[in-house]
Amino acid sequence: MKYLIMHGSYGSPEENWFRWLEKELKAKGNEVILKQFPVDDWDEVTKIGPAKISEFTPKQNLSTWEDFFVKNILSKVGDEPFFFIGHSSAPIFMLHMLQKYDFKVAGAIFVSPFFDMPDRPEIWQFYPTNKTFYNYDFDFTKIKSQILSKTYVVYGDNDPYVPASQPPLFAEKLGSELIVVPSGGHCGSIFKEFPLVLELSQK
Repeated sequence: MKYLIMHGSYGSPEENWFRWLEKELKAKGNEVILKQFPVDDWDEVTKIGPAKISEFTPKQNLSTWEDFFVKNILSKVGDEPFFFIGHSSAPIFMLHMLQKYDFKVAGAIFVSPFFDMPDRPEIWQFYPTNKTFYNYDFDFTKIKSQILSKTYVVYGDNDPYVPASQPPLFAEKLGSELIVVPSGGHCGSIFKEFPLVLELSQK
């Protein structure tokens, strides 16, 4: 099986549980795609400040990610379905791609997903990078027809970024099984290994 693991905003393949999962999947004989998508530097964006952020053009937006996805992933997988594992902003990005392009996904694990996030003052840095991804108006019938097997939504019950209502809504719209990780936060840096995701990816 071919797996695509995707990081989220301000993210990297080197963070969280991504390289661990890549190693575990490869050890089972699978092919894994784990690439660095265009992202911004958190500290540099913070220095700009919220007052001037409207003058800033982020490296991460729906257009730059789509361009990278088409050139570096979609053009290489061909007609072969792949299993998708995405964290944070990656799940909603994949919905955009599924709606626009006619490819198949063998299954999916959406970790800490959302359709949008409030522009909260304490985490304002996410708004300029995420705003072009935000959307509720997807063709879910089309998207679900392109997913060949079961999907899962995994999220922490104390996520500091994503509102508690968002992952259940995501699961409802996609028909995904909803799995809560107690005290899991954003299911990111607190996990260097994530056996639950590995287990689900093998079902």
